Amino acid sequence: MNITVQQRVFVFSSEYEIGTPACIYSAEKRSFFRRDKIRVFAPRSRLLATIRGHFFFRPKYDIRLADGKMYHFWCAKLWKGVFVCENSEESFRLYQHKRLNYSIFQNDSQIAAFSRNRVKIGGTDRYEIRMNDDANLVVIICMALVMDCGELEDETAGMVTVDLGSLGPEERPFDPSWAPS
Repeated sequence: MNITVQQRVFVFSSEYEIGTPACIYSAEKRSFFRRDKIRVFAPRSRLLATIRGHFFFRPKYDIRLADGKMYHFWCAKLWKGVFVCENSEESFRLYQHKRLNYSIFQNDSQIAAFSRNRVKIGGTDRYEIRMNDDANLVVIICMALVMDCGELEDETAGMVTVDLGSLGPEERPFDPSWAPS
């Protein structure tokens, strides 16, 4: 399944349009002054998930789904770009690779991958997430949106931004030939 994420940046917020084969979801990210960092919506403005950030030594996020499930997302290895997202039932690992590549694993099997754009013109960004059809769609979308949280929205609107991505070591290499099942 291919998911298209289209971001539009405004002065104190960002809006996302997330296109899937079944429907179009939306998300909004408010400035850091609000407790709800990111909210993800299904069509007709039905809330699917809320992502809240906690910033101590390393950023941590709580992803609360509309059905009551709670996932915790945190950076396990800062230098190598390894992130964990888990609850009592399932666990995911998101690997940040060299440049702007990311892959998501569940039970040591890759279930998703995405590459972000190097050049961002104005207040827009667009990238695609490739994922297995049986993967948890909402959790995968939430993890990808969390990776966008580090950007400064109000500084980039109306400019050309070049992102070099990760230049440090990586825990596992990116597999550009991986395809969803």
